[in-house]
Amino acid sequence: MINLQSVSKKYRQGNDNYQVLFDVNLSIEAGEFVAIMGPSGSGKSTLINIIGFLDQHFDGRYLFNDLEVNQLDRKQHAKLRNQSVGFVFQNFKLITNQSVGENVGLPLLYTGLKRRDILNRVDEVLARVGLPDSANKLPKNLSGGQQQRVAIARAIIARPKFLVADEPTGALDSTTSAEIITLFKALNQEGTTVIMVTHDEQVAQGANRLITILDGRINSDQEVLHAGT
Repeated sequence: MINLQSVSKKYRQGNDNYQVLFDVNLSIEAGEFVAIMGPSGSGKSTLINIIGFLDQHFDGRYLFNDLEVNQLDRKQHAKLRNQSVGFVFQNFKLITNQSVGENVGLPLLYTGLKRRDILNRVDEVLARVGLPDSANKLPKNLSGGQQQRVAIARAIIARPKFLVADEPTGALDSTTSAEIITLFKALNQEGTTVIMVTHDEQVAQGANRLITILDGRINSDQEVLHAGT
């Protein structure tokens, strides 16, 4: 599904160039649950921005389902992002004065779906993330873990090809973090491809594959062995 070939990324500041990624080669298949780890400044955020179609200015090739991503124009690139990827962030990014249902249904507002169909889909994904009957609540009345579940529901409602989760447990305590990772595992077992950036090794162990990045290069790429496997 995702195939990066010799991808490098430079930033220009004044007269100087700063290289953030060096010759990255990476393939991720549909249905994987991948964790990406690395220290601050290692390039993992830049890498995830390229994978998630937030950045199209890089050297090398990015093939997504055999489509050459870096040959798309700006409009095509934005369309691909909107149709293919759901995002989950550390700070939830919920609209505080809108209900849970309104937040979750937001990605469907401009799809042409009827209001009734949107409401049905909202109820479906809220039940899927363990928050049935929550559509009329306000985010501020939910716990941090519940707010992240709302954010995950919003990310999956348009049935994207994959999820990008950027430090999804960074604002949560260890118990709640474990619950969110359990939810990601369940979604993955149902067929959702998950690509997660984390600094927490324990959180990363919830994935099936762990990629570490250091100084802009992939340092290791290995299967995560779980108890009983």
